[in-house]
Amino acid sequence: MKLNLLGRLGTNSFLRALGQRYIEAPMLRKMAAKEKYPLCLEIGCGRGVGAEIIVKKFGAEKIIATDFDPDQIERAKRHLKNKFKDKVSLRVEDAMALDEQDNKFDAVFSFGVIHMTEDWKKTIKEILRVLKPHGELFFVEMLDGITRNPFLCRIFHYTGGGEFSAKELEDSLGKEGLKVTGFKQIGNLFALGAARKKE
Repeated sequence: MKLNLLGRLGTNSFLRALGQRYIEAPMLRKMAAKEKYPLCLEIGCGRGVGAEIIVKKFGAEKIIATDFDPDQIERAKRHLKNKFKDKVSLRVEDAMALDEQDNKFDAVFSFGVIHMTEDWKKTIKEILRVLKPHGELFFVEMLDGITRNPFLCRIFHYTGGGEFSAKELEDSLGKEGLKVTGFKQIGNLFALGAARKKE
């Protein structure tokens, strides 16, 4: 789903980048089972802050960073222009239909993207498909305390498809073949965690 003006401003803001770098990344790093993840995929890369974090904190040697919105890919190109250019490949892709081969990635990252897709369960199936056996998913997601709030939906032009509680998210990951190895819930607003592909 493409973001509206307010959604883009929030996603691309300095405050959002601070949150990713100094709150989300350290929490996810503590949940990681490995020191390094050589080949990574980021869905919904926004302006490229996530890709930067994945290189610096998770030891990625190569990242394919994707976004549904071509404008966000252009922002990421500008942000990453003089950084990690040999490590980050940027592509316009739909998280529900990834143009990647099966069992390819050591880790997949979603910094607030699964809940933005039109069919969040389909997105999880795609993530599972492209992860290597024992590969890990790292995620930060808004919960239904936000996504089912009519006022916030109207502001951010949120059209639904990714409305889930923490329990629904955790249960769905397990059902699809991902073992949840770390999970932190902040009320019914946010959840972040890690899950490992079983086979």
